[in-house]
Amino acid sequence: MKYEVTITPSAKADIFEIRAWLLEEYPDSADKWLWECSKGVTSLNEFPQRCKISEESLAFDVEVRELLFGTRRNVYRILFSVSKNKVFILRVRSTRQQRLIDKL
Repeated sequence: MKYEVTITPSAKADIFEIRAWLLEEYPDSADKWLWECSKGVTSLNEFPQRCKISEESLAFDVEVRELLFGTRRNVYRILFSVSKNKVFILRVRSTRQQRLIDKL
């Protein structure tokens, strides 16, 4: 079964913010990061339930899952929910950032 993947405005803002930061700090890595993020998001159109439930799921009315991508110190989390045949990308965050549940 194929799932339709939708990126929410919050997730788009996260992606643009991370890429802008990378362009300033590590310009050679920015496009590679965007490509890896895109591959991760696209991969969720098949069997998104393979990903573990995130800690943030406790703070929301929906089950929130996470897909990790990146290497070493540069690992990022794609936070998403699944509803019927749709996947909603909610946020994209570095594993070094404070968890959203900690902010509540």
